[in-house]
Amino acid sequence: MSNPRKRGRVLKSIPELSFAIEDTPHLRVASLSADGRRVKERRIDFTPPSPVKHRGSRLQVEQFTNFQDDIAMPGANEINNSDDELDDTEDVPARRSNVADNPLAEFKGKIFDYLKEFMQLEGRGSELRPCLCGQTEEAVYRCRDCSSGRLSCKPCLLKEHRCRPFHYVEMWNGAFFQRTTLKQLGLKIQLGHPQGHMCLMPQSSRSGFVVVDIDSIQEVDVQFCMCQEPEHVGEHWQQLIRYELFPATTHQPHTAFTFRLLRFFHTLTLQGKVTAYDFYYAIHKRTDGVDLGDLKNRYEAFTRVIRLWRHLKILKRGGMGNMAESSLQSIKRGGLAVRCLACPNPAVNLPDDWQLAASSQSFIYRKFIAVDACFRLKRRLISSEEQDPGLGTGYTYFVPQDEYRPFQKNSGEQKEVSHCLSDLAAISQANTKYSKGYATTGVVLCICARHEVVEPNGAVDLDKGEKYALTDYAISASQTLSDECLTRVLCYDIACQYHRNFFRRIPNLPDSVQMPVYEDRWEFAVPKLHIRGHGVDCQQNFSLHLQKGMGQSDGEGSERHWGNEGPVATSTREMGPGHRRDTIDDHFQSYSHQKRIGLGDLLGRRLYEAEKQEKVHAEEFTRFCESQQEHVAEWTKSVADWENGVSKDNPYVVPDLGDTEKDVRLAYAQAEAEEARKGVSALHEISPSAFMEMMLEIEEEQQLLLLDLRSQSYSTVHQKTELISRRARLHRAIGRIRNLQKVYTPLVLTATSLDLTNSSSEPELINILLPSDLEQSLLSNPEMKSWVEMELKFRRGQLRSSLHKVRSHVFIRRGLHQKRSMDVRGQRESTKARKQLARNDEMLNESKQRFQKAWNAAKALLGGRDDLIGYPYLTDDDVRPLEDPDLEVKRNVRKMKGTQFQEEQRKLLVPGESRKTTSWIWNQFDAEGDSSSMHAAIRLEWMKARARSLRWKEEVLLLKEEMRRTKVSLEHEAQEWLSRAAADTERNAISEGTTAYALRQAAIQRGLSTKFQAIWDKKRPEKKRKETSSAVPNDGSDSDSEEGDL
Repeated sequence: MSNPRKRGRVLKSIPELSFAIEDTPHLRVASLSADGRRVKERRIDFTPPSPVKHRGSRLQVEQFTNFQDDIAMPGANEINNSDDELDDTEDVPARRSNVADNPLAEFKGKIFDYLKEFMQLEGRGSELRPCLCGQTEEAVYRCRDCSSGRLSCKPCLLKEHRCRPFHYVEMWNGAFFQRTTLKQLGLKIQLGHPQGHMCLMPQSSRSGFVVVDIDSIQEVDVQFCMCQEPEHVGEHWQQLIRYELFPATTHQPHTAFTFRLLRFFHTLTLQGKVTAYDFYYAIHKRTDGVDLGDLKNRYEAFTRVIRLWRHLKILKRGGMGNMAESSLQSIKRGGLAVRCLACPNPAVNLPDDWQLAASSQSFIYRKFIAVDACFRLKRRLISSEEQDPGLGTGYTYFVPQDEYRPFQKNSGEQKEVSHCLSDLAAISQANTKYSKGYATTGVVLCICARHEVVEPNGAVDLDKGEKYALTDYAISASQTLSDECLTRVLCYDIACQYHRNFFRRIPNLPDSVQMPVYEDRWEFAVPKLHIRGHGVDCQQNFSLHLQKGMGQSDGEGSERHWGNEGPVATSTREMGPGHRRDTIDDHFQSYSHQKRIGLGDLLGRRLYEAEKQEKVHAEEFTRFCESQQEHVAEWTKSVADWENGVSKDNPYVVPDLGDTEKDVRLAYAQAEAEEARKGVSALHEISPSAFMEMMLEIEEEQQLLLLDLRSQSYSTVHQKTELISRRARLHRAIGRIRNLQKVYTPLVLTATSLDLTNSSSEPELINILLPSDLEQSLLSNPEMKSWVEMELKFRRGQLRSSLHKVRSHVFIRRGLHQKRSMDVRGQRESTKARKQLARNDEMLNESKQRFQKAWNAAKALLGGRDDLIGYPYLTDDDVRPLEDPDLEVKRNVRKMKGTQFQEEQRKLLVPGESRKTTSWIWNQFDAEGDSSSMHAAIRLEWMKARARSLRWKEEVLLLKEEMRRTKVSLEHEAQEWLSRAAADTERNAISEGTTAYALRQAAIQRGLSTKFQAIWDKKRPEKKRKETSSAVPNDGSDSDSEEGDL
């Protein structure tokens, strides 16, 4: 859509530049007559220039006044002022619309011309002349794959296509172009000899030999060489391979697929997740879109060949082509998997004395792993392990099945009780995860948490839900392939529960995958996004923000990985078990490879951002420390003791400094029991505190009944009966209260103007006459003082307990929403999920209204002083989940990126502004509002500021170490390839190929190292110069995924 036409720009006149000209530019030339008695003057007019452009207004006056004409003419400097000046202003036409404003507008006007050109291509066009060869044979053939579209005679066409035997050829039949094949025209493909050489004993292929190319399926005439010894020229399938045709069978092949086709599909399916079915039948339709011909269907052969192609590529990239044939039988578990370059590997990229590093530096040698399950990667009850065992299961990412399948079968049901506030589906549905009709319900995967490279042997199939035993298998099988001395950080969305009994479960695994158990070398954390759905206890003990040595790891790499691999489920769910594992292994391999080659940009970008944020947060923390100098030493010691394991008291856990309702009730019961022990007589068998509790319970029952009346119609007989019963119980309870009020608070009954004898009102609307319901004049009476104090204590307890319930139901609501969006499928499950959400919302609303009622009552008891309550009033906007301020800021920055200036981004990132996204309900500690509560709040904020500063400092150190390890790993792999090249001492065609491949791979590894170093050397200075010299937005996190947000 083009921009609306703008008004012309108004420009000031030339006189405003300090001089004026007449209406028409001219010169006055004076000369003497021949007799010297008269002066002749004549005027020379010039053609006016085009209207002054916008850029002309930027010229300085001096540029005009200093102007010297190249031609000296009499009177040239006599530019006279005139009354006929130019107008003060003139309208300059608006900018002419650009084709780029609406690129289709110009095309639309010529669409019929385009159509005519298309129609011309259906005929011979202007090529109505003999073939260029000059022979008499008519030029009636053309190739649709050759871009010229030139007509040729038959001999010329065959000559031109000796090296292009699979092109799409057409013949003019006198009326239109009709498709034909090069085989029908007599083209033969000779194998076993260089192009142009003749075979003395050619053997034609079987009739109907089909070749599938990238844009056609056609029969060809293949000539196998029989004039040489088989040891030299090879068998038929070998001759095809050397011509870059992959045979569908080894014995007497009659179908082959071009390498070009297989390369293209392999790349396309890895990048775009295109299925083999869609790809093959797209070629089928391109060959014969109306199915008029007898086109051979080779789909099953294609799926078989592409599976072999994938497997061979994995073997080749793993260096197996440079080994002896016997080495294929001795491939170790995970031996062909792509390894992470930046993760610690003592045998490859760590210094010899890495274990002697100081405790303050040892965190840079940690191995971060993340584990998660994907339930999209299901497999139906199709085929079996016996019929389809897989070509390379165990070589890369899926564990070997010979030991895993018996273990999976005998793992039994999981009996775990969740201690987390969140509704963790991994626990609640561990035994019931949509298994009907499926042999496999999903995959558990272990990956490198910081760089998202899949861990070797880190994938296992699930038969139902996300059972601990199967997750244990994936973790242990992958970690037995790395050094046992490394300290590991396990990021898991249920780590708060999963870590319980983790070290007791590992010995139950098979010996071959059982890793050594060193409890002091394992740490557990919940990923940053998932932890927002956990309770406060989890956020205080399993947060990556708070744990020492975590840097800015977010632990969410597995989620990003599933976002890439999820679409593969479209095709793999219908495969046999082995075919499915081979396919998913190939996608895991490709994903890991892309992460490897992107490490240069990723680490460079992260380091630039980390160094910038480290400075910002260090300055913020320094200012905080300066304002709390008297407490810094004490606070530092408490948090350092906890981080170093000296103390088990988590300093981020703020104790509840106030009393709950139960605490208040217990305190009054103890006081009344003490009075009874001393012989103080009671006014009634129901104690004063019990009397107050009864009134509060009746008030709460009234509120619940009012809520039910608003949400229900009570139209059925059963509902009406229930309503009558509830109201009758309330009436009787209010009657008992009135009798007790005559004993304890007769002043209230005599002073109130309410008609206490009228029982016709609905009981939910009757005023109970609690002290908070009375006027201030009555509350000031000395007889009411003890009752006011008692109700205020109970109200404070209600505020604390209600706020706790509000928090709990907000957490539960978030978890239910996530569960419904990610796991719930089908009408029955959706209905059940909606009911759970509705019930939780009802309970949340009840707790919110209970808090509001208690807050209003406390305000009345305090004489209207809401500042003495200690809590703000709870609004609907306050009832929202706990947000991570950093993530919220980054989310906003990402929205603004490319559309706002850097000044606006800087305003968004003002320290402290991001905390406004967090509701006050997560920052309240004590309703009393005293100094101890304020001290606890300040201490917690100081520790959070310290944690932010330290995490960014750690991130800088981690990234620098990861950069070093990446370069060392690349050089190590280059040396391995060079050693493979040197080990091959034979002199034949195969040896030359293996040596060339090894040398090329070594060059690639060193090329990546050079490229990475160049990125790291130049990216940061360029970023800094850009930041100081340009207003272009630059927030340092220029990625489209969460990996740039660490």
